[in-house]
Amino acid sequence: MQKPSASSSILPEQAAYLIALMVLVFISGCGDVAADPQLHFRRFDAWKVPANGHHLPAPRALYSDEADTVYALDDAGRVLVYSPKGELLRSWFMPEYSIGRAEGIIKLLDGRLAVADTHYHRVVIFDADESGAVSYMFGTEGNEDGQFIFPVSIAQDPAGFLYVGEYGEKQRIQKFTVEGTYVSQFGSHGTDEGQFQRPSAIVWRDQKIFAVDAFNNRIQVFTDDGNFERVIELSPASAPLAYPYDLKVLPDGRMFVVENKGSRVTIMHDDGTIEGRFGKPSRGVDGFYTPWAIAVLSDGRILVGDTGNHRLVELTP
Repeated sequence: MQKPSASSSILPEQAAYLIALMVLVFISGCGDVAADPQLHFRRFDAWKVPANGHHLPAPRALYSDEADTVYALDDAGRVLVYSPKGELLRSWFMPEYSIGRAEGIIKLLDGRLAVADTHYHRVVIFDADESGAVSYMFGTEGNEDGQFIFPVSIAQDPAGFLYVGEYGEKQRIQKFTVEGTYVSQFGSHGTDEGQFQRPSAIVWRDQKIFAVDAFNNRIQVFTDDGNFERVIELSPASAPLAYPYDLKVLPDGRMFVVENKGSRVTIMHDDGTIEGRFGKPSRGVDGFYTPWAIAVLSDGRILVGDTGNHRLVELTP
């Protein structure tokens, strides 16, 4: 008599059991995502990113000031200024942009704009009148103190000091006076505590530096003189951060994170508690595609630089 094959030895009831088991394993494997609270929004709107010739540019950076004026950088090499309602007020090009586009922008205490001009290895300061006139620039290409290799993030503290993150060979954050005089630095390339793999966002708050360590999938906390304090640990029940790219911290302590690989917005606290999440990889109104930037307006609206979809998304709670 012929010996049964392996496939013919599985009875129908056994096959049904195996299928049910596989489904159960799949569901349990996705449980960390389902465990996180979900954010809900009344509206999902898009702000226009103006065309550049036949090219539809994508946003790369966002910043909103106290009046809810929104400043954006796009991959056409432009600075874009929007009203709180999403009306484009003005725009201008970076001094140079043929070899690469800038990735970080903030408004300084004196009203001028500071841009981390990534591929030109410098910081550009624009006049406060928002005419596009350059006030001054600092930084050159290199790994010495005060030099940059691909600066991507910038922040300012209440004393006026600037913090610039770069993802070149050094993978560090440097501290400068507002005039561009080097003060100090911290961080290096790696995965250990206090090291970075692309410090893509920096926020100063209460004498602390919150640094987004994008490719290490974490947010680290330092004193503002550069001493490492801790990594913000999420609950084991939460899905880990997936390439966090930008961060805004509100006065109430809530942290708004945009995750590039996760294609979502996460609201969390500095103890690692997740308040809620929204989004998934999507071309529609239920998510984003490789978002790079986030801003939060005073009325609670959230703006997302939905880079892969070439749009600015406004989420209204």
